[in-house]
Amino acid sequence: MNLKVLIAGRGGEGIIFLTRVLTEGAWRQGIPVISTETHGMAQRGGSVVSQVKLGKHMSPMLRLGEADVLIATSFKEAQRTRAYLKEGGLTVVNSPEKGVLHIDATALAKKLAHSRGANLILLGAAIGFLGTLNPRSFLEIISDLSPSQWRGKNEEAFLLGLSLGESSKKETQKL
Repeated sequence: MNLKVLIAGRGGEGIIFLTRVLTEGAWRQGIPVISTETHGMAQRGGSVVSQVKLGKHMSPMLRLGEADVLIATSFKEAQRTRAYLKEGGLTVVNSPEKGVLHIDATALAKKLAHSRGANLILLGAAIGFLGTLNPRSFLEIISDLSPSQWRGKNEEAFLLGLSLGESSKKETQKL
């Protein structure tokens, strides 16, 4: 498997946690993983970007037009980083706008009474849509890494996203 993922958001949105779940979940499946992140002004709400490569790669850095998947916590972050996405790549974005895998993850997380779960909804949607990774290992990592008071809600958020991604894939295959 070779998969290149760019994750974009702002400080405090759980980008580093999401990256860790993605990398460690893939690693548990025996997939080689390499990643890097940039989070200069993250504590002040600045941009945070993670680059993850699954498969055998020599460098974690993504070139423009190389990412297979872009996961963005807002439409603005998706627009800012879209140059990294290859033609025909998958975009999963937290947005109330209509579109394939435009998910209002913020509103869904609030319905789960877990406002910090939007990031895991987006990751679950990407994994569900791709259908090539085993969700069980990601749930295990979420359980391992989550503080006990958030464990159940984090798992619930991921599973909601997973079902949304799987449903979106089925809908696009019908078209």
